[in-house]
Amino acid sequence: MSQQDTLNNTDFTPYHSYSQDGEDMLLRALLAEDTDNHKGFFIDIGAHHPFRFSNTAYFYETGWNGINIEPTPSAIKLFQQHRERDINLPVGIGAQRDKRTLYCFADSALNSFDADVAESYGAPIIETAEVDIFPLAQILDEHLSSGPAIDFMNIDVAGLDLQLLESNNWDKYRPKFVLVEDVDSVAGKVDASEVHSFLNNKGYELVYKTPRTLIYKAR
Repeated sequence: MSQQDTLNNTDFTPYHSYSQDGEDMLLRALLAEDTDNHKGFFIDIGAHHPFRFSNTAYFYETGWNGINIEPTPSAIKLFQQHRERDINLPVGIGAQRDKRTLYCFADSALNSFDADVAESYGAPIIETAEVDIFPLAQILDEHLSSGPAIDFMNIDVAGLDLQLLESNNWDKYRPKFVLVEDVDSVAGKVDASEVHSFLNNKGYELVYKTPRTLIYKAR
């Protein structure tokens, strides 16, 4: 089929990626290997925005729903407006019940609970917010104990990934796929990552790596 024929073919619909590096399209292909046209369930931790740099927006638009966890007050309002089928929670995830300071930037993709990470950006902090922190297992017990299986979990929490992973009950809540932003895990040195070691020990294998994200599949 020529390029012109493709443009004139009304049966051809291109996929629309919202992810920063095409993670949603990689995940779409992985999920299609198991079941096509599946309307599944996701968990997005550090969800950031309903569309911008989102690894879940594509799936939501195709009928999926899930839980979005995002502590930035202005961002969670956007989720409540644009993700009505989802559960949208304005909290943070950590090892134990707590309150922590969230450091906020003009580009909310940089927001972090980690003071050292926030300082390393070299950008001005525009505001701070005191946020309730819960272990992930507690959040899922409250909102998902009798709910659907988790097709994938997306994690982007700027340096606190390991604490978050350790706070889950992996025997009870075991996603088919786990996506973790880990910009320090350069190609060929992933084995040095604490996140990689943790997930490997929990029975997950690395199937893709983008410039920012490690994608794991449960064995």
